[in-house]
Amino acid sequence: MATAKKTTGAGEAFAFDAFSAAGPEAFKESYEKFSGGVSKLLDFQKGAFEAAIASSGALAKGFEKAASEQAAFAKQAYEEGVAAAKAAAASKSLQDAFEVQTEYLRTAFEKNLGQYNKLTDHWLATAKEAAQPLTERYGEFVDLVQSYRP
Repeated sequence: MATAKKTTGAGEAFAFDAFSAAGPEAFKESYEKFSGGVSKLLDFQKGAFEAAIASSGALAKGFEKAASEQAAFAKQAYEEGVAAAKAAAASKSLQDAFEVQTEYLRTAFEKNLGQYNKLTDHWLATAKEAAQPLTERYGEFVDLVQSYRP
C-alpha cells in the first residue's frame, strides 16, 4: 500500500504568506465593511416594506372612496329613474310621457358623463398618491447603488 506524503509546494507557501500578510487587521476591516453593508441593506429593506405599506394604504383608501361615491351615485340615479317613471306614468298624454323620458335620459347621460370624469380624476390622483412612496424608495435605491460604484 502506498501512502501519500503531504508536501508543501511553492504555490501553497505563497497562499499562506499572502493570507498571513493580510492578518487580523484586514479581516477586521473586511468584516466591518461587510456588516455595515448588511446593516444598510436591512435598513433599505425596512424602508421598502414601509413604502409598500403606505402605497397599499393609499390604494385601499382610493378604493373605499370610489366605492362610497359610486354607491351614492347609483342610489341617486335609481331614485331619479323611479321619479321619472312615475312622472311618465302620470302623464296625461303620450307626448308628455315622451318629453318626461327624454328630459330624464338627457340629464342622466350628462350626470353619468360627469361621474365618469369625476372617477377618472379620482383614480389618477389615487394612482399618483399610491406610487409616490414607491417612487421615492426607488430613487433612494438608485442613490444607494450609485454609492457603491467605483
